Amino acid sequence: MSFLKSLLGMMMNGHGSYRGGGHHGGGYGPYSGNPPTGGAPSGPTCPNCGATNSVGTRFCGQCGTSLVLAKCATCKAELGVGVKFCAQCGNPRV
Repeated sequence: MSFLKSLLGMMMNGHGSYRGGGHHGGGYGPYSGNPPTGGAPSGPTCPNCGATNSVGTRFCGQCGTSLVLAKCATCKAELGVGVKFCAQCGNPRV
């Protein structure tokens, strides 16, 4: 049990809050107060669950819904993500 207390003591600053990587504010943990900079730009939003995905992602990282635009089998019009019917000819998405 003393090992666990020692381990927890190293993670805590003694006042019940996590320091996030050191006394001088290092680290990018969720409690450090320092968000990482230069993150990936926002990509497409999933039409099924609303999650924001990375640029170039083909499937939603949360629910697996396809994020790739398709073409209508009949008229070759571009179908938006999550669309069930073609807006040009009305045929169902295959």
